[in-house]
Amino acid sequence: MSEYIRKIYRTRYFWTHLVYAELKNKFRRSKLGFLWVFMNPLLLTLLMTTVFGTVFKTSFGDYAPYILSGIIVWNVISSSIIGGGNSILSGEQYIRQFNHPIVIYTLRSSLVITITFVIEMLSLVIWIIFLNPQNIILGIITFPLTVFLYFLVSWSTTTIAGFINAKYRDYPQVMALIIQALWYVSPVFFKTEMFTTNPVLKNFLNMNPVTHVLALIRNPFLLGVMPTPSDYGFTIGVVFILTIVACWITYKNQDKIIFYF
Repeated sequence: MSEYIRKIYRTRYFWTHLVYAELKNKFRRSKLGFLWVFMNPLLLTLLMTTVFGTVFKTSFGDYAPYILSGIIVWNVISSSIIGGGNSILSGEQYIRQFNHPIVIYTLRSSLVITITFVIEMLSLVIWIIFLNPQNIILGIITFPLTVFLYFLVSWSTTTIAGFINAKYRDYPQVMALIIQALWYVSPVFFKTEMFTTNPVLKNFLNMNPVTHVLALIRNPFLLGVMPTPSDYGFTIGVVFILTIVACWITYKNQDKIIFYF
């Protein structure tokens, strides 16, 4: 294991170049470039708040930051599960030529997802500066640990997704359905109060890891309070389980990955 980690470190110039190239290609020939990362969640928040705010009779000022934070964190989850499935296949030309650790290609995808998340968070930070400036200090203090935990969730998820998709090409279609179902039972856009009217839904909400992953951002930035030990416990538990699965699936498939192309 330690030798494997050293190999990842020795190839750092290679995979950092891949990260830079992917970020650059993402906005090639785009007039607004990186501004789209910043603007997309804001425009989607405007649309969703107008629709859901009218349906649920919720004020724009309260609901918009809730939706914006949900969109930004959900982008990390959905990009890691769906987009991460392509992380190894997109590195096929390099895998055929170099004997580098396969996980550097999933590392590339997770770093791009994490960097995109940090840029998207600027839109929420600006929003909070105007609406609840007293929450900014606590948000900034908790943010580095939150980013690190999100990165670990993303890297382990993209590794699992990358190997499964390389072996079974039905993965994107199946996961698109599963992640849609997960969206409906998670407080991404729907407020937690909507789940608490039903005891079954309330228990499911408390056991849903997405609830606690979202709380790492919402508690400090929106409510001005620290995430609870339960929020950190669930998130670290998710990281631990996903990392174990990612290590096992890498150990079982790394030497056979060339036959999956």
